[in-house]
Amino acid sequence: MTLEDIDISAIESLAAATRSRHGLPGLALGIVGEEGLLWCGGFGSVDLDCADRPDENSIARIASVTKTFTTTAILQLRDEGLLALDDPLQRHIPEFGQVQERGGTVDGVTIRRLLTHRSGLVTESPVKGWGQLLFPSMAEILAALPQTEVVIPRDSAWKYSNLGFGLLGEVVSRRGGGSYDSYIRANILEPLGLTSTVLDLTEALQPRAFCGYNLPAFQDRPEPAPYAHLDGIAAAGQLHSTVADLARWVAFQSRGHGGVRDGSQVLDGQTLNEMHRPQYVEADWSSGQCLGWRATRVGDRVYHNHGGGIHGFSTQVWFDLASRAGAIVLMNVWPPPGGQDLAQEVLEVLLDGRRTDAVEPPSFEPAPAELVGFLGHYSAAPGINVHLEYRNGQLCLTGPADRPYSLHAPAVLEATAEAGEWRVQGGRASGETAVFEFDETGCVAGYTLGGFLFRRYSMGEAVR
Repeated sequence: MTLEDIDISAIESLAAATRSRHGLPGLALGIVGEEGLLWCGGFGSVDLDCADRPDENSIARIASVTKTFTTTAILQLRDEGLLALDDPLQRHIPEFGQVQERGGTVDGVTIRRLLTHRSGLVTESPVKGWGQLLFPSMAEILAALPQTEVVIPRDSAWKYSNLGFGLLGEVVSRRGGGSYDSYIRANILEPLGLTSTVLDLTEALQPRAFCGYNLPAFQDRPEPAPYAHLDGIAAAGQLHSTVADLARWVAFQSRGHGGVRDGSQVLDGQTLNEMHRPQYVEADWSSGQCLGWRATRVGDRVYHNHGGGIHGFSTQVWFDLASRAGAIVLMNVWPPPGGQDLAQEVLEVLLDGRRTDAVEPPSFEPAPAELVGFLGHYSAAPGINVHLEYRNGQLCLTGPADRPYSLHAPAVLEATAEAGEWRVQGGRASGETAVFEFDETGCVAGYTLGGFLFRRYSMGEAVR
């Protein structure tokens, strides 16, 4: 595939429509051929407080795509005779023998099963983690192994484990003779020329970094996401990268004919082919798990892929080995309200000619300060739920996705001359008035509409 083969207008329409439909702050999209990056487009903003569009050099956290680099390091060490894929993890990390066997066995946790998420090991270490925005060090992970469990039998199901890949990073460190960071820099990143792919952003790289966002409830404007270093599970998802660097990574995946490991051929060609070979296939043949990569069947094609999600960032990397075409998507929001299929859809445009109509860009207008107190989840007996949200410059009623019967939604509220009274436009209550009540502190307590009293709930309060 060459640049002349790409219908750029179709790709741009698809990306713009995806961004608009899901309200994404920004995204960088890259198309990859056998030799590397063919085209990159930036949509939206690197940072909503400036007008800069993302490009091929904009840096984002790529989260679990890191696992494909860790897998490559493990296969390098295997090819050097320093480990075997069917070795029990305990052979390389003796402390792992302290793990509890609640549903599976310690000896069933092998390197191959960790690479394919088939070991039965728990998803995370029992200490710290996502909820605290603070992740354990490797020393803390090892100290917590007596409280860590193998919870289902080996090979019984696909069970994703960030902890497993964190421990594989420790194997890389112990068998590679240095830190995980130094190993992948010397043996993968530098030989491939991935100069913007790093575990930790340097001062020189910081100006090119995306601002990552969390989606707030009930309004369009997202909030900057906190930064949390993955520390002991860095090998599962700590890397930062760019479309330009990931394009080199995807192009490398097509070098199964490349012969022995040497220089930028960072993995023996036969081993690279082994890496892409499914180790497990789902019963309906819709997908399979390779070493590190996932294989997804779409019609008559099988795409290799891996996604990533971490505070403020979402990544998708997809490629088709048969055509040696790939697509990379970096989005500066997590969890994204949509758009995770964009890389696959781009490949379908490239290979099948599908088109998407152009749409208007999304709005990121923040809710006015005087309306923020109205936003939230409301409920009326006997179990009617509705959200008040500020969307596209309007206060509106919407139905929660998990409780679709909301009686009066969707509808728009328009202010009247009376304080706390809003006229409903659209839906069952069109033309009627929603009258809001306030507590002794002046905060919105609820509203009445159509004979129903809707109580406002705080984010942490249970709704029945």
